[in-house]
Amino acid sequence: MQETSTTLINQENRQSEISIQVNNQPQLIIRIFREPLLHFLVLGALLFGLYFWVGSPSITSTSTKQIEVSTPVIESLQATWKLQWGRKPTPQQLQKLVDNYVHDEVLYQEALALGLDNKDIIVRRRLIQKMQFLVQDVAGIKEPSDEELQSYLDSHADRYTIPGRFSFKQVYFSQELHGDDTENDSQNLLTQLQTNTVQTPPRGDRSMLPTTYTLASAKTLNNTFGGTLAREMAEVTQKGWQGPFHSAYGSHLVNVTQIEPGHSATLAEARKNVRLDYLRDQKQKQDELFYQKLRDRYTVSIDEEALNQGVQEDDA
Repeated sequence: MQETSTTLINQENRQSEISIQVNNQPQLIIRIFREPLLHFLVLGALLFGLYFWVGSPSITSTSTKQIEVSTPVIESLQATWKLQWGRKPTPQQLQKLVDNYVHDEVLYQEALALGLDNKDIIVRRRLIQKMQFLVQDVAGIKEPSDEELQSYLDSHADRYTIPGRFSFKQVYFSQELHGDDTENDSQNLLTQLQTNTVQTPPRGDRSMLPTTYTLASAKTLNNTFGGTLAREMAEVTQKGWQGPFHSAYGSHLVNVTQIEPGHSATLAEARKNVRLDYLRDQKQKQDELFYQKLRDRYTVSIDEEALNQGVQEDDA
């Protein structure tokens, strides 16, 4: 009797377990269908299929396309290899180069067929750059004559003014040593030097700067002392003790012994720079003319409302 009861209880438990397992399956399925990831995958698959079904180019082409590996292509592959390795490729290496070229060309042609180049900013920049190179090749500029260079120099004489040069000795007053008295100390010594009341040669503070300069140009002064002293000395027209002039180091008195005045450059003095500037300006003119001819082929429509709104946002 006890064994019979136990058997019945076990059977009921197994039935209960089976019943529970069966009842959990619909709940599991419902949970799976509620997963956002499943929704995303299904929606993506539908959009992908719809895209290629409605009108997008097919990834697999139904027609045979021609890829021609011509003599110029093979010669270009060989030249590139030789430029990189300093020798011609072996037959096996050349065959590998051709195979790689065909591989890349297949992908390139299929990418074009899929329109992957459309609205790609990197491709756009590269095409613009190649168009600019093409303009440079087509619109060659002839070498200017001396008359053209002289006329250009006369029209832009201010660009080629040769600044004056000076030979001098300098007496240095350190800002660190003299502090707020730097200007007064240098001015007092200048007065004595100009009135010949100094009995011994003046000696300034020690520094790494040279004391003597021979026909120093404005560029030399600027590189050595800074722009302030170079600009101040550009106004010097007389020999003798001058100053005080100022630099990042402190104040300077200078005894000018030779002045080579600044002057407008002659063509012989500035030919190299004049020629380069002339060719650059001519290129800019030709580029602008070529662009305008291309621009005239297009009708440009600008959303003025959006443009004005953008301007107003920037002003705000």
